[in-house]
Amino acid sequence: MQRPESQSINHLLTVEISSQLYAALLEKVKITGKTETELVIQGLQQILDETCVQKAEKDRFIALETALESKLKQYVETLIKDRISELGTQLPKSNLDSNLETSDRKSFERVLPLPTIRSLQVGDRVLVLEPESRYYMAKLIVIKTSLIRATVETDTGEQTFLKRDLRFVEGKTSSPD
Repeated sequence: MQRPESQSINHLLTVEISSQLYAALLEKVKITGKTETELVIQGLQQILDETCVQKAEKDRFIALETALESKLKQYVETLIKDRISELGTQLPKSNLDSNLETSDRKSFERVLPLPTIRSLQVGDRVLVLEPESRYYMAKLIVIKTSLIRATVETDTGEQTFLKRDLRFVEGKTSSPD
């Protein structure tokens, strides 16, 4: 006789737990009226469901952060274009002939300086502000960046910090191929 495919296969699992944990489990058995096996299975299902929910939330936050970053870039670009067009209309019309074009460009650049701040990039070296302190940790290398966070490689592994807690030290160095 063949087994129907809809019938589930159960597995036997032996787990060693502390006596305190077992006492708490027995107390839950008395309160709920369920068996130890039912409570353990229910706990495992809850943990596995939370893991899936956490992964989904993390994916959602990454997508949200990416969308916010692109909207912020668009907003800043729009502000810069508006500022440039404002300054362009303020220049006197009589100075637009070709002989004065270079001097106008220089005066325009003095009015609207080029930004000296660049975004944090992978490979940059930064100092990380220690929690509850005004001092910074050792130099660390950035391995991932996003809109408001940066991940650095530490002795204990990867750690993510808010960019406001980082101090830029030096840009990434280009290695010869």
